[in-house]
Amino acid sequence: MLIVGERSGQEAGVQIQYLGFQPKPRGRDYLYLVIDAKAGKREFTFTISNQAFAERRVPYQDAADLCYQKLQKALGLESVERPLPLHATLSDQELDEYREKHRPVKRRSW
Repeated sequence: MLIVGERSGQEAGVQIQYLGFQPKPRGRDYLYLVIDAKAGKREFTFTISNQAFAERRVPYQDAADLCYQKLQKALGLESVERPLPLHATLSDQELDEYREKHRPVKRRSW
């Protein structure tokens, strides 16, 4: 188990642990454990489709970081009235936004 980070700007004692990934017929499931002093322990799963990898929407080596960033952001917006779902599938739009931000297309200079 790897502790990836604590949420900044939030209550102390919130940790996100990356538990690894599992290949599935539809894609890869990335697993995270969130340990929160108030909410206790919760496991979250993020799925990235095989098609997204095949279309190079996101490289394999970036997938865990992308899911971590999505989870970290979502936890910051979570409320009692709107708890996070324990499973989410990343959309093509989220994958494209991540790729554009972290792996911009290099332009050739002539």
